[in-house]
Amino acid sequence: MRRRRELAVLAFVLLIASAGAASGDGGPSPGAVTGWDGVLGARGAVRYVALPAGRLTTVAVVRVRDGRVLHYSAIPGGYGVPQVAWDGSTGGLSADGTTLVLASFGGPVYSKFAVVGTKTLRVRRVVSLRGSYSFDAISPDGRTMYLIRYRGLQTTTTYSVRAYDLAAGRLVPGAIVDRREPDEKMQGAPVTRASTRDGGWAYTLYSRLIGKAFVHALDTRHRRAFCVDLPWKVTQDTSVRMSVGGTRLVLRQPAIGRLAVIDTRTFRVTPLRKPVAPGTQVIGG
Repeated sequence: MRRRRELAVLAFVLLIASAGAASGDGGPSPGAVTGWDGVLGARGAVRYVALPAGRLTTVAVVRVRDGRVLHYSAIPGGYGVPQVAWDGSTGGLSADGTTLVLASFGGPVYSKFAVVGTKTLRVRRVVSLRGSYSFDAISPDGRTMYLIRYRGLQTTTTYSVRAYDLAAGRLVPGAIVDRREPDEKMQGAPVTRASTRDGGWAYTLYSRLIGKAFVHALDTRHRRAFCVDLPWKVTQDTSVRMSVGGTRLVLRQPAIGRLAVIDTRTFRVTPLRKPVAPGTQVIGG
């Protein structure tokens, strides 16, 4: 009987993981995803998926090559893998592969995150916060979680970045701001995300309703941030993507090519061409 139940759970995990479903909170926060591709492991061999069912969430480790479920566990509460940008970029897994953060589907009054150990798939800590927060990033060693704190509802675009010390179990006082412009308000919607292989930096492209786009560069090891202004606007549904390698962050758009290169040491922007709006026909592209 127990074996039959386990097989039924595994079949359910495989079905949902292959079909997938997504949930968004609206506004600048993309919310969390259930099933689908989850979040990819550091070496790309496995992915972690979350499958809420009633008062429980099944967390599963799925092998990318053939979709086989290698390990799974049920944890209390309803959670999903946090989405960090509107292009479907997900996060929550520390670069050392030991810690997975899942986000609840809470409202503007409270926010909840489950910190899961990847070896056992057991909950180490549940972080409950008053107010509207979404997951942003995690340090390579899994000791610091970065959150977006929204001022008001998540349907607004004004927010601040906060650090949560997972070892101490508390929010770190003060917001993570660009010390070069400490009074500038952060506004915008996350378009796409690129991170260094070691997880030490998370780069997020933000679009603005009013004003030009910018890249938020978060130093996840040292709790620092830098805002890099771009010379043009992008829309939330743009196809612009980013890649990081060595000391360069490259912004690209299909059929257009490279749009800009950012020196990750100085944050100097070298613009190459303007992005095109979605649906625009590119001559010769």
